Amino acid sequence: MSTKFFRIFIPTLLFCTQIGAQNPTPIKKGPEIQFDHTKHDFGKIEESIHYAIHRFPFTNIGVTPLHIQQVHTSCGCTTPDWTRDSIPPGGKGFIEARFETNNRIGSFQKSITVYSDAVTASLVHLDIEGEVLKPRIDPNAAVIPDMGKISFSAPSFSFLELFDNQQDSQTIRITNETPYTANFDPINPSQIPAFIKILSYPTALEPNEIGTFKIKIDGTKITHFGFGAIELPYTTDNPAALFNSIVVNYVRRQYFPKMNAKQLAKQPKLEVDVKEINWGKKEAGDLLFTDIHLKNTGKTELKIHDITQDCGCITLKFDKKTLAPGEEMPIRVFFDTVLKKGNANYNIWIVCNDPVSPERNIPIKAVFDAKVIQCQTCPK
Repeated sequence: MSTKFFRIFIPTLLFCTQIGAQNPTPIKKGPEIQFDHTKHDFGKIEESIHYAIHRFPFTNIGVTPLHIQQVHTSCGCTTPDWTRDSIPPGGKGFIEARFETNNRIGSFQKSITVYSDAVTASLVHLDIEGEVLKPRIDPNAAVIPDMGKISFSAPSFSFLELFDNQQDSQTIRITNETPYTANFDPINPSQIPAFIKILSYPTALEPNEIGTFKIKIDGTKITHFGFGAIELPYTTDNPAALFNSIVVNYVRRQYFPKMNAKQLAKQPKLEVDVKEINWGKKEAGDLLFTDIHLKNTGKTELKIHDITQDCGCITLKFDKKTLAPGEEMPIRVFFDTVLKKGNANYNIWIVCNDPVSPERNIPIKAVFDAKVIQCQTCPK
């Protein structure tokens, strides 16, 4: 009986084992990203370092090569960098965050969003934080003379790379270098555009006291691209600095994610039939005109955000701001040359959603004779 029992049991056990071998637990195939850490605290840092830089290492723990597709930051003050090549299984890469400290006194918290082709974590959020310290004041510094001024740590707020999907903030220090108390009047709300918000502003500064003037600018609310400047005037009761102002400079750019050749081939593409308009020598007073032609040679819809000129003497007329693939549109350019003398150099600026070349500049040139007025009463 025992022998028969074992003869029956052993094949049954083998049969069960074979079934288990034929139905293993499914294993995901593809790249996988694993970061050593996802948050970094810079702690207290000096503004004078200009940039605080940290790298987030990661490993591809998957079974096929990993590609980092895009990296976005929550603020224009933070610039990302990352491993551009594909990362093989078991290979390592990095995401770098570069935070600009200039004029950003105080605590900060910024995020970096990483997009990859990882199977289970195609989107990962990384965080940086810290505090930028005010510069130390030397107690043995020379005494400020009787006559002084309200001075600033920077000549202006400068946001010279502000993307249309980002917000940014800066802090400028205000020092009362006069022997008088300075009481600051509130800034008139009508002087502040909707895309600028004042976060801190001094109400009063004693002699030698330092205050902060902090603003936030929202690139999503600005309605144009390119350079812009806003003057924020304010007044005090300080007899040495009654009327003051600070300028906010910005250059608003379009944000485009990193694209490979296959992705770029599917995007819109702007072609302009001229590189410049040169009328050569002309008589002042003539009304000059010509046409330039825009064409979308890409695969998707071309959107023209801005077509502007830098002189009121130039008028542009066009029908639309959207071109389907293969569609063409003329722009009639009128140039009023009244009172023009010598060399004339102006520009037409086109901004569109072509990711390869989103901004085009078309120079306009002409030369006008400077007329010499003869003196009728001068001796011959």
